[in-house]
Amino acid sequence: MPDKIPKIKPEDLSILAWIFENQIISEKGEMLDFSDHLFLVDILTDWSQEIVIKKCAQIGGSVTFNLKALFAVIKFGWNIMYTFPTDSDVSEFVSSKTNKILAQNSQVFQGIDSDNIERKEFNSRFMFFKGTVSKTAAIMTTADLLIHDEASRSDQSVIDTMKSRIKASEFKGRWLFSNPTTEKDAIDINWHKSDKKEWTITCHSCKEEQIMTWPESINMKKKEFQCIFPDCGKKLYKSDRRIGRWVAQNPDAKISGYHISLLMAPWITAAEIISDSEGDQEYFYNFVLGEPYTPGGIKVTRSTILDNWTPRNLETGSWFLGVDVGNIKHYVLGSEEGPTKIGRFSQWADLDEMMKHYKPKLVIDAMPDNTMSKYYVENYRDALMSYFQQNKNNPKTIVWWGENDKSGIVYSNRNRILDQLIDEILNARILFGLSSDSEIKNYLKHWETLRRIKVVDNMGIESYEWDSTTGEDHYVFATLYYYLATLGGYGIGKYMPEALRGTDSKILIGNDNVMGDLGEILAENNDWPHPDSYEQ
Repeated sequence: MPDKIPKIKPEDLSILAWIFENQIISEKGEMLDFSDHLFLVDILTDWSQEIVIKKCAQIGGSVTFNLKALFAVIKFGWNIMYTFPTDSDVSEFVSSKTNKILAQNSQVFQGIDSDNIERKEFNSRFMFFKGTVSKTAAIMTTADLLIHDEASRSDQSVIDTMKSRIKASEFKGRWLFSNPTTEKDAIDINWHKSDKKEWTITCHSCKEEQIMTWPESINMKKKEFQCIFPDCGKKLYKSDRRIGRWVAQNPDAKISGYHISLLMAPWITAAEIISDSEGDQEYFYNFVLGEPYTPGGIKVTRSTILDNWTPRNLETGSWFLGVDVGNIKHYVLGSEEGPTKIGRFSQWADLDEMMKHYKPKLVIDAMPDNTMSKYYVENYRDALMSYFQQNKNNPKTIVWWGENDKSGIVYSNRNRILDQLIDEILNARILFGLSSDSEIKNYLKHWETLRRIKVVDNMGIESYEWDSTTGEDHYVFATLYYYLATLGGYGIGKYMPEALRGTDSKILIGNDNVMGDLGEILAENNDWPHPDSYEQ
């Protein structure tokens, strides 16, 4: 029998004891306070071999797993692979989270190098950070634990391949967490294999346990959280939502699963949830409810447009114009109340005539060739060109306007802005005052070709996109550009004409290939006083 029993400190076994014993603070230099994040405590202390978390945005999940991973490297001697969708995601996270946590808690993490973005070492144990879409070589070393942050937005084939990295480990851990995207994505599949734990709270009035669900847990009229049981229906306070317990819906499953939504976040109000529900539905389901988004069979039919037709004069004196570019250009012109005129043209001079006659706010397609789009942005003060892309910095943003050297550009998420436009039409917030002529038939046909389809990209990520069954959707996008024009953004700045970049030259080649004075062109197109008319 040994003379001395080894002394085991609580912090060697408990991550919570380790955090509080060492007074570990956040990347912002703040004490870690779980009073509003009690739902994270069980997740922080869960050392199950397989964990899946289906979550909303901004609830502290990434920082929680960052600390958990560092604890495992130091106390358990594990090698860990921590992945994000891309290398740029890795760089942003490690720089803004991991390195700052290391710097704020040097008394605990002394010796861990913060200079290397992709690798952290402690006593010959490593935590590797890697993008699933990466320009650098794959990590060939073995690991005890795989942590996949933003798993649903990562390359699914790479995530599957990485399973081989833990074959030699005794633990063979695999933890996935992410905002979900669609049904059957990485998170959704593993969630349905898990024990499906839901945060269960107790109503202070009827004492019944319940899971907070949308929309049952919110009183829409009073804009407050409520007990879901009709016989009670009393208001739920922050304290009711703050305190709860995780209850497994499928307790025999081997995978430990958690579902986190903003409904259970005590710092979020019912009014905020309602407001988010009235916006983009994909964002609401993925980032607020922490649920996959699967749209129904939404489409715009002939009757949808005709039901919104009105004999009323929609002219208000303000004009908005959308132009879809191709060999034949399609346009939609109208007021803020709805389109009043549609048509096609092949000569750019026709668009110049419309610009001079109506003086509209214009949004023009920047593709497939932006030469003429740039011309109109440079020469008309209320013209923007449209580019489709996602806003990675703020997934809630559907439309944003370029600044500085990107001024004169309106960016939008293609499928989500189409969702928003179609929602406006379906709810009759956009009317149609179009004349009944032959062109209206083409307009309706273009809308009738539009379908929402499921697509899988080269990373294996599923999403839903709007697609045309015939490719004839020009009036749809002309309407979309008209709609973007009504949203504003014209006062944010203008696209700097290339003729003025780095030169004092005032000479510009117009779309008629004629050299001209820039001041004269701008004055003529925008109905400004001629430059020579100002008093000297």
